[in-house]
Amino acid sequence: MFVGLSNIKKIVNGKSKLVYWALVPAVMLGIALLFFQTYSLVTGKSFRDFDFHIGKLWHTENAAKELKKSQTVIMPKPNLVGPSLLDQSSSLIDNLKKQVISALPAKRTTLQPADNIEVKANSTYAKELFNLTLIDNVNISSLIQSKQLQKYYAKIESDYLINPDMLPKEGKWYVGISFTPTLNYRTFSYDASQVAGMAQDDEHVYTFGLTETSRNQTDKPITSYTIGIDVGRILNDKISVFSGLHYANYGEQILVRTADLKNPNYETAKFMGTCPLYERFDPQNRENNIPYTNSYSFIEIPVGLNINLRSFEKSRLTMDLGLNFQKMDHVNALVYDFETDYYYWLNRKEEIFTKFGIGSEVGITLSQYVGERLELFINPQFKYTLNSTLKKPSPISQNQYATGLRIGFKQQLF
Repeated sequence: MFVGLSNIKKIVNGKSKLVYWALVPAVMLGIALLFFQTYSLVTGKSFRDFDFHIGKLWHTENAAKELKKSQTVIMPKPNLVGPSLLDQSSSLIDNLKKQVISALPAKRTTLQPADNIEVKANSTYAKELFNLTLIDNVNISSLIQSKQLQKYYAKIESDYLINPDMLPKEGKWYVGISFTPTLNYRTFSYDASQVAGMAQDDEHVYTFGLTETSRNQTDKPITSYTIGIDVGRILNDKISVFSGLHYANYGEQILVRTADLKNPNYETAKFMGTCPLYERFDPQNRENNIPYTNSYSFIEIPVGLNINLRSFEKSRLTMDLGLNFQKMDHVNALVYDFETDYYYWLNRKEEIFTKFGIGSEVGITLSQYVGERLELFINPQFKYTLNSTLKKPSPISQNQYATGLRIGFKQQLF
């Protein structure tokens, strides 16, 4: 197919060249004849009137001599009546020059060297330009004493955060609300005598599985919060009592890895009626280790004392000492079993968790009246649970604690 196409292209190209070389000379010849016919029509000359001997002028010296001796054609001088056309043109041009030049105003021009050109300013204009007496005096005192500025000053003085003329009205009772962002962790230890497979040699105890040192090295604190309402009663200038209802979260972050389902011990491993989900972290292969956050939520009722350390005109500094009565509300945690060497996910329904407990708290409160009966306070505090989060049969003793900055308002009632 491609061979036939190439042959067709060759044939077409050959015929195109033939037509080109045949038509172009014919067209050029036709144009030349048309030009010659036009020339003959205008001049009246024919093809025979052309002198082809002109080419001999450049061939021989004799031809050049013959050209010099050729007859000169003398045109007859025209017979004109009156002055010649040239004279009339000259006189007309002279008259025009006289009229134009006489109409132009005479002006003297002075030529100066280009390098020495000077522009002199008008002395009167220069004096006015640099005359300081022409500048109006600015009266600053009039601007300061203007009505707009006086109103602005009055607005600034009236826009205060705390009214300096305010007199606090302290009541016997108050209610408030508070929020505490916290940093949470735990203490960790276990009773080796309750661990299966325990061996003791003098002062050293050997157990199988998780150790206290490994947990303390890998566990990390977490951030959480406490929120609640507060109520208090002022007894005297030095002491007041407080209580309320708070919702507090505690916890820690542990390091585990997904349980190996192919391990023969996995099928028989059980704890509190549940199957294992995770196992101890691998210190050699850290890529398979994953962090898990244990979370414990409590409903707390604080009861304590506020001891007045220092009083000011509209603020005071107190020390807080109290106890928290706790009820466990929610659990999302992994619990380690020494016997099976696995982690198990448990919730608050399991009996291994302490449902009711007591915690302690201590802190310093700085309060400031922002209204006659409204008080803003900040309270750095530390809270510690006195009961272990886990109870028997777990040998682990774990106490939660938290530290944070409590912020809130108090409204004095009556």
